[in-house]
Amino acid sequence: DNSSSSIQNNNSTYEGTAYQWGSGGMDAGGGAPTTTTANVPCTVPAVNPRPSSTRARTTQSWRRHRNLSLLSLREMDPDDPRHKAVPPSFVRAYPLDDDDDSNNRGVNNNNVGRGKRSSFGYPASLFQATSREDDHLYALRRFDNVRCVSHQILQTVYDAWANAVDPTAQRSVMDHPNIVKFHRCFISHRSAVFFIHDYYPGAVTLKEKLLDRQQQRQYGNHHPMPMTEPFIWSCVTQLVSALRVIHASNMACRCLRLNRVLCIPSTGNGLNVNETTMNCRAVKMRFRINCIGIVDALEFEARKRLPDLRAEDMRCLGRIILSLATGTDVTDVTATSGGGEEDEKTFHQCDAFLTQSYSHELRNLIASLLTSSPDRLHPPSIFDVCTVLANRVFDELDCTNETSDDLDSCLSVEYESSRALNLLLQLGFVNERPEFGVDGRWSETGDCYVLKLFRDYVFHQADEAGRPVMDLGHVITALNKLDAADDERIVLTSRDGSSLLVVSYADVARCLRTAYNELCEGSSNLIARRRQHRHH
Repeated sequence: DNSSSSIQNNNSTYEGTAYQWGSGGMDAGGGAPTTTTANVPCTVPAVNPRPSSTRARTTQSWRRHRNLSLLSLREMDPDDPRHKAVPPSFVRAYPLDDDDDSNNRGVNNNNVGRGKRSSFGYPASLFQATSREDDHLYALRRFDNVRCVSHQILQTVYDAWANAVDPTAQRSVMDHPNIVKFHRCFISHRSAVFFIHDYYPGAVTLKEKLLDRQQQRQYGNHHPMPMTEPFIWSCVTQLVSALRVIHASNMACRCLRLNRVLCIPSTGNGLNVNETTMNCRAVKMRFRINCIGIVDALEFEARKRLPDLRAEDMRCLGRIILSLATGTDVTDVTATSGGGEEDEKTFHQCDAFLTQSYSHELRNLIASLLTSSPDRLHPPSIFDVCTVLANRVFDELDCTNETSDDLDSCLSVEYESSRALNLLLQLGFVNERPEFGVDGRWSETGDCYVLKLFRDYVFHQADEAGRPVMDLGHVITALNKLDAADDERIVLTSRDGSSLLVVSYADVARCLRTAYNELCEGSSNLIARRRQHRHH
C-alpha cells in the first residue's frame, strides 16, 4: 500500500524539518503556519509564504476541476428512451447534442437514437458514456442509415490510424497533444455505426466558442467579432503541428473544420476565456482536431488520391484562419460551392479587411492557402507552412512554458496538502476503531493509545475556562512535525488527567506507521480469504 509507506519515506527525506503547507485558505483560521527547526543540528532557512496569486490560481483551478468533474458525472434518467441508442458495453450515458431534452422525451421508440442530420451527411447522435471494459469516459458518436460501411471497412480505417507513426518522434499519431485520440469503431446489432474518441469535459468547438450569436449579443451588436491576431496565431500553430504529424505519417486529416476542432482552456490557471481580448497568453487554449477517422470510413468508397486529400487539408486550414480573422464561418460555403474558385472569391472579398486589421504575415499566409497563381496551382504543403511559422512557434513555446509553471505551482500546493490528508486518513482509520479481529480494545492500548492522545492534543485543546481552542496554526504545525518525524518532545495527557506521556513526534510517527501497517495487513488477509472462498 502506497499510503502505508509514505511516513517512512518522509522520515528519510524530511527528518528534522517541519514543512509549511501553502494551500490556499490554510492560513485563514488561526494564523499562518510557520517553519520550525527545533532540535536540528543545521540551520534551515524559513520558507517564504506563498504569494496570493499562487493561492488564487490554485482556488480557480480547484473550482474548474470540480465543475469538470460534475460534467463527467452527468447521466440520463433511467426511463429516458435514448438509453436504447447506446451499446450495451457502455453505461452512464448522457447526450451531448444541441437538442433540447424536451424535444427528445417524446420520440418514437422505433426512431430512438436517430439524431438530426450532421455535417457528415448522416443522422448522428453524440453521447458521453463510460465503458464497462476499462471504466473510462469516452465520446460516443452514433451514425444511422449508413449503408456503405462494413466491418471490414471500419477495421481497415482503424488499423490505418492506429498504426500511423510520427517518423520524427517515433510515437503514434493518436498520441499527439493536438489530436483527439481515436479508440475504435464498430457496427452494433441495430446496424448503427459507432466511433469512440476521447472525451474532454467542458470542451466546445471553435464554432461554438468563437462564433456563437449569444456572445455577439453581449457586446450590443449582431455583427461578427473577429479574433485578435495573437489568438489566431496560437490556434494556427497548434493545428499546423497536428497536420504536420498526420501528413508526415502518409495520412490525411479530412476533418479540419470549425465544428470539428475542440477548444479547451488550459488547466494551469483555471481562468475563463476573455472573449473581449482573446489573448493567447491570458487564455492559454489547447486546440485538438476531433472526429479523426470518421470521414475515412463514411467516404471509404470514394477512393480519393492522397495528394488531393492533403491539398484539401491545407485549403481547410486557410478557411479556418479566414473564419477566425473575419468572425464568419466560411468553411460551410466554400466546402460545398466548388472549392478553389469559391475560396479565391471569398478571400478577395475579405482582402481589404485583412490588410487593415492584421499583419501582412497573416494576410499572406491566408492568401497562399486559398488562392492560386500561374506558377502555383496548389496550396503549399504543410512543411512549407511550418517554415513560415518558425518565429510564431517561439511565442507558443513561451505560452506552453508559462502554463507548465502554473501547473507546477498548483501541483506543489496540492502535493503539500495531500501530505496532511494522508496523515489525517491514517489517524482516522486507527483512532476509536471499535475492534480489530478478536481484540475489542485494540485502539485503546499500546501504540494506538498514544495516537488517541495525540489526536486530542492536535484537535481537542481547550483554554483555562474550558472553551475550545480553534487554532489552525497549531494543527498545521503539529501535522508538519509529525510528517517530518521531528525529535521535539510534547506532553500528551488523557481527558481525565490520570495519564501523562512525554513523547516526540518521531515516536508518534512510529506508532502511526506500526498501527496503520497492522490494519493494512489484516485487510489484505481478509481480502485474500474472500477471494479464495469465492474461487472454491
